[in-house]
Amino acid sequence: MVDKEHYTFGDTELAAQRLRLLAQVFEPSSERLLRSLGQIAGAVAIDLGCGPGHTTHLLARHAAASRVIGLDQSAKLLAAAAREYAEPRLSFAECDVTALPLPAPPAALLYARFLLTHLREPAQVVRNWAQAALGDARLVLEETAFMTAEHPAFARYYALVERMQAHYGQRMYIGRELAALAGGLLPDWAVERAQIASSALPARDMARLHLLNLRTWSSDPFARAHYDQRELAELDATLQAIAAGEMAASPVSLGMGQVVLRRA
Repeated sequence: MVDKEHYTFGDTELAAQRLRLLAQVFEPSSERLLRSLGQIAGAVAIDLGCGPGHTTHLLARHAAASRVIGLDQSAKLLAAAAREYAEPRLSFAECDVTALPLPAPPAALLYARFLLTHLREPAQVVRNWAQAALGDARLVLEETAFMTAEHPAFARYYALVERMQAHYGQRMYIGRELAALAGGLLPDWAVERAQIASSALPARDMARLHLLNLRTWSSDPFARAHYDQRELAELDATLQAIAAGEMAASPVSLGMGQVVLRRA
């Protein structure tokens, strides 16, 4: 078990809007990955760090499990998930997903997207998840490996976020470490697939997403102590102009680290 993590993006209404947009932007890449696995059988599939349930619903479309369970530490986001995705196979439970035991039976499929990047001890957390799996289970992980863009506002935004995450012991681009992180930790698991899926994402969509992020983390204690608030206000205005189509910007190049592990 690790101490309580510092989650910069919160669970406010603004954070919920961000997570909905995040789900829309990244669903195509995740959809391709999950579809490639086929309909994985088993009684239970678990979505780790499910937030408002968008990834749980996505997982349910690609898992043949009779139960698909979303786990998260935010009661607010879980309540939103239960309202939006009131389906017989789906359920949600509040817990710290970094610690055992999880409030769910051993699973045939465990899935986590954009979660390890927020953790100080991702290796230990992956070990914990492995203990919550059945024999012949799969553990599917997705995390950002890189983000680059020609417009300087994007580059500055990424530099600020990376510095802030590093302060909290987190790694923004942990996606490029997934295969080594997971494959070397779990002796009875094999890396079935390890890839970095590249895509060019529309600048307007990414500006909208980063704008919601910025308006959430700009009040973080580290940001208030170490970042020039006037610069953050200027960055906010630039991202808003790109999001509104008032300022041109090239697409953002993003690499998503995707790893599938299978228990022997």
